[in-house]
Amino acid sequence: MFKAVHNYFNQSITRLVMASFVFVLLFPLGFLAISLPEESWGSVRQEVREKHLLIAKSIEESINLYFLDFQKSAQIFANTINITDIEDQETIQSYLDGFVRNSGNVVVGSYLSLDDYSKVISVRDAYKPPVQNKNKVIEEPYLKYLSFGNRHHTISTISPVFRSTISKRPVVLVKTYIYDKKYNKRGILYAELKLDYLNSICEKINASSKERCIIVDSRGQVVAHPRQKWVDNIYKLSKTKIVQKLRSEQAGAKRFKTAILGKQKEYIDAGYTLIDKLDWGVIIAQPKLAIDSPMDKVMITILKWLVLGIVFALIIAYLLTRQITRPINSLVTKSQEADIRSDTFNLGAIPKNSPAEICKLWTAISSLVARLQQTNKEVKKLNYSLEEDIAKATAKLRATNRYLYSISSKDHLTKIANRRFFEDSVEKKLKNKIGQRASIILIDVDKFKFINDEYGHEAGDMALVHIARLMRQCTRKVDLPARLGGDEFVIYIDNCDSRALAKIAENLRRTVETTPIFWEGTQVNLSLSIGTVNAKIDGKITLTQLLKFADEAMYVSKEQGRNHVSAYSFEKAKLIELNKLKKEKQPKINKLKQLKKQKKSRQKKLRSGS
Repeated sequence: MFKAVHNYFNQSITRLVMASFVFVLLFPLGFLAISLPEESWGSVRQEVREKHLLIAKSIEESINLYFLDFQKSAQIFANTINITDIEDQETIQSYLDGFVRNSGNVVVGSYLSLDDYSKVISVRDAYKPPVQNKNKVIEEPYLKYLSFGNRHHTISTISPVFRSTISKRPVVLVKTYIYDKKYNKRGILYAELKLDYLNSICEKINASSKERCIIVDSRGQVVAHPRQKWVDNIYKLSKTKIVQKLRSEQAGAKRFKTAILGKQKEYIDAGYTLIDKLDWGVIIAQPKLAIDSPMDKVMITILKWLVLGIVFALIIAYLLTRQITRPINSLVTKSQEADIRSDTFNLGAIPKNSPAEICKLWTAISSLVARLQQTNKEVKKLNYSLEEDIAKATAKLRATNRYLYSISSKDHLTKIANRRFFEDSVEKKLKNKIGQRASIILIDVDKFKFINDEYGHEAGDMALVHIARLMRQCTRKVDLPARLGGDEFVIYIDNCDSRALAKIAENLRRTVETTPIFWEGTQVNLSLSIGTVNAKIDGKITLTQLLKFADEAMYVSKEQGRNHVSAYSFEKAKLIELNKLKKEKQPKINKLKQLKKQKKSRQKKLRSGS
C-alpha cells in the first residue's frame, strides 16, 4: 500500500496538488462537523431535560395548591352554615345547591349524614335534571372510595380518576368529613371535580412550546394529556417505563423510548416528579426529533456546503495545476543556477515580461484566500447563532435559579420566611431606611413542649402552621413574618409607632387565644408570650440589638404568667443600668470609708502615745 501511494505522488504534480487541496479542506472541516454536535449540543440536550424537570415541579406545586384551596373552601362552607345543626333536608339541599353553583369545577355534590344516614345530592345546572335514583349516585362509585387517602391521615381525601355517574366525564372525588361543635363526626361531604383546571395547566404548556405535559394519578391513569381521547377514555399508562421510573425514583430527567405521547414508540427527553401528597405524577416530555431537528438542519447545511466547497475546490485545483506546471518548470530551471552562483542567487522581483502563468498563480492564491475568508465569516456567523441560543438557554436557567432561591428563602413547614432570609432582609432595611422606625415582635408559643408530648409532633407541626397563617392575617403586606426555629417566631413591622405596634401584637395574641386547633377531635388551645420593641433607625442600631431587646420584653411576658404582650422601654433600661452601676460602685465606696476611719484611728493612737 505504501508503494502504491509513493507511485501515485511520483507520477504527476497535478495529483499531488489535488490531494493536498482535498486533505487541507476535509480535515479541519470534518473535525468541526464531528465535534460540534457532540460537545456543544450534548450539553444543550441535558439543559432541556433539566428545564423539563423544573417545569414539572412547578406544576406539582400548582396542583397541590388547587386541591388544598378546594378542601379549605369545603371546610369553610360546612363550618359557616353549621350544617350538622340543620335537621331539615330541604334547607341542607338549598345550601348544597349554592355550594355546587358557586364552585366552578364541581359536577355534583352530596352530603351523607352519619346520624341517620340520610342523603342529599345537588347536581350542577348543566347536568340537570338530576338522576332519578339519587341513592345510586352516592353509593356507586362513592362507596368504592370511602377509605381512599387514609395513609395521609387528613380530614379531606382525593380519589384516583373515574367516570362520573352524572356527566359521564372523567372526574376525581373529594371527600370531606363534617364535625359538630364537639368535634364528633356527623357527616361526609362528597364533591366530584372536573379535570378542566388540570388540563388547562397542561394546555398552556402544550400551546406555548414544543414540550408536552402529562399528569397521571396514583393508578397510572391519564389526568391530563395532549391527546384528549386519552383523557376522555381514562387511558392507563402504569406499564410504561417512564411511569414505572416515576414511582421508583419520584423525580428525575432522562431519555426514554416510549409510546407515552402516541401509539408508536419514540425517543423522548423528559423531566418527571411525583406529587407525594396525592401519589400522582407530572411528566414534561419532548420528542427527540423536536430537539434534534434544528441541529440536524444545521448539520445538513454544513455538509452541503462542505460537499459544494470540495467539488468547487477540486475543479479549481485541476485548472490551476495545468497552469502551474510551466511556471514551476521555469522556476526549477532558474533554481538550477543556484548551484553555479549560490552566494549571489536571488530570484528577485517578477520581471516585467513575466509569464502570464505566474500572474495567474498569484491571482488564484488571492482568490483562494478571499474564499477562505468568506468561509471563515460564515463559520463565525454559525458560531454566533449558536452562542445566541446558548445565551437564551442560560438566561432561562438563571431565571429558574432565581425562582429556586425564592423557594429556599421560606421555612419548609410554615411557608413563611426562614431565619436567614429574615435577617438578610431586615439588615438591608436598617441600612436603607434611616430616619424611619423599625419594630420587632418576638413570639414564643406557650407550653409548646406539652403539646408535642401530649398530642404528638404532628399536632405540634399543625399548631406551628396555624400560628404562621394567623401571623400573615394579622400583619400587612409590607411586614415580614418569619420562623426563627422551633416554636419561636418573629415579625418585622415596617415604619409604625409604638401604639400601632402594640395593637398589632395584642390583636395577634387575642386571635391565637380565641382560635384553637382541633387534633383528632380534641380542641387544643394555644397562647403566645410576646415581646415588642420599637426604635428609630439611626444607622447604629442592629438587628441583634433589636432581637435582644424584644427577647427581654418577651421574658417579662412569661414572668407575668404567659399569654401576655410586653413592650421594651429604653428609658427603664437606662435607669436599670444606672442602678447597676451604683450597686457595683457601692462596695468600693464603703471600703474607702472604712480605710479612712482606720487611718484616723491610727493617727489618734499615735498622738496619744506621744
